[in-house]
Amino acid sequence: MSEQNKNQIDTDSILVRCWVDRGREAVITQADFAAMFRAHRTHAARWQDVRGSDELHLLDLALAAATLHLAALPPDEFVAWTLNLHDPPLNLFVSGDNTGFRVTGRAYLSHVRTAGHGRLYFESQRPRREVQRSVLDVEGRDVLNIYEQFFHRSVQLPTRLIDLGGTNVAFVQGLPRVDRDWLANLDAAQVAALLAGGTLENVEERHYRFACSCNQETILKVVRGMFLDKAEELFEDDDKVETLCPRCGRKWWISRDEFDEGRVGSA
Repeated sequence: MSEQNKNQIDTDSILVRCWVDRGREAVITQADFAAMFRAHRTHAARWQDVRGSDELHLLDLALAAATLHLAALPPDEFVAWTLNLHDPPLNLFVSGDNTGFRVTGRAYLSHVRTAGHGRLYFESQRPRREVQRSVLDVEGRDVLNIYEQFFHRSVQLPTRLIDLGGTNVAFVQGLPRVDRDWLANLDAAQVAALLAGGTLENVEERHYRFACSCNQETILKVVRGMFLDKAEELFEDDDKVETLCPRCGRKWWISRDEFDEGRVGSA
């Protein structure tokens, strides 16, 4: 690995470690998310209309939960979560992939419809396999607990997501013979003791970063797919139109020439 790539990992990425506790039959992933949270907040301040710290904090936790889950999955898997909360209405979207080790997300605050209760939508996919989808009604606004509800009720795997303090979060998922009472009563102090005790088997380490795979070519393709027969309605009298990436909220500008030609950089 080049020195430049090493520096990029050091500054832009977080290190997620994955362990197995053979004695307790559990998988543990853990990370300090300080760098990811900073990158997310810098991105949100530039591109998104996020008005309060509460929404940013909830999205931080959703990013952490999705990342730790990804770290326990095969190296070619993609996952996406949409959490619809009510009172006040809020949509949190996060997605990530294990090919580029990217995680991204955004908060939707306007025009959010709710069903009068929380609802979680989950999607996962691996190459050459069918998309797996789940929908689950959830309770409360504790994001980590909501993820636990999903794993218990939809995936039927006993799972804990535990805030270790600061920007550290841990994911503990039981294997078939795990002591479920032990897992249900696990707290931050016990997890910290496990991580420091030297009895865990280090399985893998991965670097993840807050980033989206969107680019102008992809956005142009999507916009043309939606408005190919409605160009006048889309542009009106303007020579370019502003669009948003649905995953991360970044703004992209598409010119009328690019739209008509179907390629970026058209004169």
